[in-house]
Amino acid sequence: MNYVIGGWTQSLQDLAPPTFSYVMYGMVTNLEGLTTGTPSSPGWSPASNPTPPANGQVMWTYGGAGCTPPGMPSTSSYIDAILDATNMNGWAGVDFDDECNMNVDGLIQTMGALQPMQTSYTFLAGWNYNNPGSSPEGQATNEAVMQIAVTGVANRMVLMCYGDAMWSMPDIENNVGPAIQRTIENGVPPKQVILALTPHGLNEENLNYFLDQIINYDIGGLFIWDFPALSPSDLNTIEQRLGIFA
Repeated sequence: MNYVIGGWTQSLQDLAPPTFSYVMYGMVTNLEGLTTGTPSSPGWSPASNPTPPANGQVMWTYGGAGCTPPGMPSTSSYIDAILDATNMNGWAGVDFDDECNMNVDGLIQTMGALQPMQTSYTFLAGWNYNNPGSSPEGQATNEAVMQIAVTGVANRMVLMCYGDAMWSMPDIENNVGPAIQRTIENGVPPKQVILALTPHGLNEENLNYFLDQIINYDIGGLFIWDFPALSPSDLNTIEQRLGIFA
């Protein structure tokens, strides 16, 4: 089986379950200042905060919903700032959550420079991604995935298959399996593909559907957005079905 689980939180005070292989803290949406929050109202920075304790690898997330400005990292000094922030406080690596048209060449350069540390490329994997012929945004995402895959600089590709809450079952059925398949066809080894969900709107049916896809395609595993909101029973279902024990 050999699956991994992990997830994201926005608070450095939230500690990950012992079964998590990866925990990601963020979201560092102020890409010029490398802080959470906005340039005018910054929060914490990975450059000035040590990693919280965890059984798994502790990473920080560059990007996320509302990240600004687009086209980052655009210069070598911005790339150096990412490397310095990661090395300074014992972070295991960086998750790049591309929700603001990031500079793919810059990301590849940064991920390459971070090796052998952990790197992941996280992206929205819904209708746009599955229909690149009808969506310029989806076309750009497919191209980014292919470019990053061919360089081999990302340890994982993380597919966000949810919005503010879990999608409807028809949307899940129409998009989750195809997104996994498309990512593999785009050159990503199956075990480097990670499916991601949110506890908001999660129920027995949609959770088990996601777990079925992970097992059927034999991909890498599952990440959970806002993992502190995940119920103990849902975490138990995930651990049992994927054969993960602390």
